[in-house]
Amino acid sequence: MTKQGKISRRKFVGAAGSAIAALGMPTIVVAQKRRIVVRDLGIGTSFNDAYALEFTKATGIEVQPITGANDPIGQIKQMVGTKTYTWDMSIVARQVANQLAADGPGYLEPLKIEDSAGWKALPEAFRSPFYAGNDVVATVLGYRTDRVKTPPKSWADFLDTAKFPGRRAMRRSPVDSIEQALLADGVAPDKLFPLDFDRAFKKLDSVKKDIAVWWTSGAQSTQLLQSGEVDFCPSWNGRIQAAIKAGAPVAIMWDHALWQTEGWVILKGGPNVDVCREFIKFALAPERQAKFATATGYGPTIAAALDKIAPDIAKTMPTFAANRATALNVDVDFWTRTRDVATERFTKWLVG
Repeated sequence: MTKQGKISRRKFVGAAGSAIAALGMPTIVVAQKRRIVVRDLGIGTSFNDAYALEFTKATGIEVQPITGANDPIGQIKQMVGTKTYTWDMSIVARQVANQLAADGPGYLEPLKIEDSAGWKALPEAFRSPFYAGNDVVATVLGYRTDRVKTPPKSWADFLDTAKFPGRRAMRRSPVDSIEQALLADGVAPDKLFPLDFDRAFKKLDSVKKDIAVWWTSGAQSTQLLQSGEVDFCPSWNGRIQAAIKAGAPVAIMWDHALWQTEGWVILKGGPNVDVCREFIKFALAPERQAKFATATGYGPTIAAALDKIAPDIAKTMPTFAANRATALNVDVDFWTRTRDVATERFTKWLVG
């Protein structure tokens, strides 16, 4: 068994080398047997199936997925600041990427993958020198169809407790909650940013007593809807779709969905920057994004990927034409500038 295993491994490594050559990867990657650790979204086996296993099959380089905090800014700053790298790269929200790139000395490596096909296929809005968008996440309203007889059509409906009675949950964060409050209070979508915090908190004051749960993780929001603990719950579309896939009587309101992207970043000064760059190039392929999107419900950032998704699943994506008709892009630069102050105010308001 041992001998046969060694022969198989030699053949495998040889095949991997051929595959790398076919991918046009630099010699340095071929020559070094490495492992990279990637913080992923932790949604089942989606990351492994779409990216990690295929990358290892093509290159022989191991990819170790790991989950982290929902908002890993502190973790990444600590790793880079102390040069103690438990991750090499991560998938993060665009807002997180912008903040990590802008804060202090900067905590991210420039991607430098401008010559790759995937980068060129990315819309400019989904990329920066430090960030390559992987998926579009829509914050939408999920609601129980067994209890909510009239489908809500706006964020105003969501916070109209008289017209739409029922138990409600909201995210324990100013991000999304502020936008929802302002839209519910009648702010025009094209006038949403810069956010009027005073007006938003006044609206939230009026419904605070009606919010039964302030959720802190996407998994919790899924469970709240799936179990029926609440009747209305704004969350990321993939998390609501998970409840629907599990058989819960839940539907999604796509009106004025709040769009953000999540994408790849590389930790500054890490030991495997070159490999990470090749991994990102590999991941920015339509067929791989399609596989990830199918598993998670989050829309691909490369348009060609949507064509590779089964039609019945594609229509559940944020980037599907009907679902994106009234979608709003969240101003991540605004949040980069204001998030710390807004979070402090939101936390005091919540416990006050």
